[in-house]
Amino acid sequence: MKTEKVEKKYMPEIPRREIDELRNSITAASQKIIAENIERMKKADPNRPEAMKYFDEMANIFGPRQKEIAAEKEKGKKVIGYMCLFAPTELISAADAIPVKVSSGWYDTSKLGDRVVPVEVCPVIRSTIGAKMIELSPFLELSDALISVLTCDGMTKLSEILSDYKTIWGMNVPRVKDADHSLRFWNDEIRKMKTQIEKFTGNKITHKNLKAAIEQTQRATRVFRRLQDLRKGPPVIMGRDAMLVNQAYLWDDKKRWTEKTEALCDELEKRKQRKEWVCPPETPRVLVTGTPMYWPDNWKLPALVEEANPKGIIVADELCSGERILNDPVGVDEWNMEDMLNAIGERYLMASTCPCFTSQDGNEDRINWLLTKVKEWNVQGVIYYVIRGCMLYAMEYARIKKALDKINIPVYYLDTEYTREDVGQMKTRVEAFLEMLTARVDF
Repeated sequence: MKTEKVEKKYMPEIPRREIDELRNSITAASQKIIAENIERMKKADPNRPEAMKYFDEMANIFGPRQKEIAAEKEKGKKVIGYMCLFAPTELISAADAIPVKVSSGWYDTSKLGDRVVPVEVCPVIRSTIGAKMIELSPFLELSDALISVLTCDGMTKLSEILSDYKTIWGMNVPRVKDADHSLRFWNDEIRKMKTQIEKFTGNKITHKNLKAAIEQTQRATRVFRRLQDLRKGPPVIMGRDAMLVNQAYLWDDKKRWTEKTEALCDELEKRKQRKEWVCPPETPRVLVTGTPMYWPDNWKLPALVEEANPKGIIVADELCSGERILNDPVGVDEWNMEDMLNAIGERYLMASTCPCFTSQDGNEDRINWLLTKVKEWNVQGVIYYVIRGCMLYAMEYARIKKALDKINIPVYYLDTEYTREDVGQMKTRVEAFLEMLTARVDF
């Protein structure tokens, strides 16, 4: 019996030969970039922690983790991808499925996405579309279903576009976070997602499994916070290394990531006791915020900051590809099913500092988070990073700058294309900012 071909609503039909050629060439280029990034990170810290070797291995997204997930699929496990941190990964794990982040960090595939959506659209959206067009992303290809949280217009339409290939579950986020009905609305979305995951996987999310999934995330959060706390004083780890560790959580096995990060923290504690700093204590301490930076291509800003002349050190970030991943735990009071689901809903909504929100009192969560981070981590300058087309972060800059100006913290708006071609211009701008910070420190 001949299977009827389903016509795609959005995606163009591309000849198999072109798909294979583009995938192979971009994969080879990406693997080269991964290797180059790792080598540059090693060079930046000749005494780099031994524990980073594990994360270097995990950094190859075409490597061991891809093979592990594929082997689990062979045994019958489902893989559920997600494109935003609002996706409740505890529900995925509790259904004995594998959660994995699938947003694209490839520059080259954003140009392919231009065949589907206008160039004015957010490059991360275009890059993810392009990656699917040529079957580039291991984690996107391995996903049996996708959770798309509708945080902006781009993400909303991305879910429709990817539905040409995958089962898509959309989650609606209330834009006024602290309205009386918002948490009730979001908790309904959480329960609806629970039902969809159970039906899709064929696995009931039991009280026992959900409790275990929440406890695993809590353990990961504790070690995550330990790593961030170790960065408060004189630097014991380069910012790029810490950022890679944090981001690896998005695709790694959660239990193993927790154990490996714990081992890294143990090593850093010893460094701290021996006063083995990765750079002079007077090196300007920088916080990065704005548009997410996805490994491997979109790593140019961290490299520029920590290889500049004069050099800076990234001691913290406020990125949904960084410290926002695990900063807030799921807090459960009563370990019954109702309370656990409510706790998951509250954690993913109320703790978020995403600029997609407004609020009745001015959406102060992100401002307060940044000001606290600046104070506790002794941040001396903030780089506000925006890729052109990311409207939410671009529009909120003026408000962030006003808040930082009040406490006399310099902030630099750095806008960029999703390309390697503007690295020279960015280098000049970053070094000028760091030179100014260095002068302030010396003064």
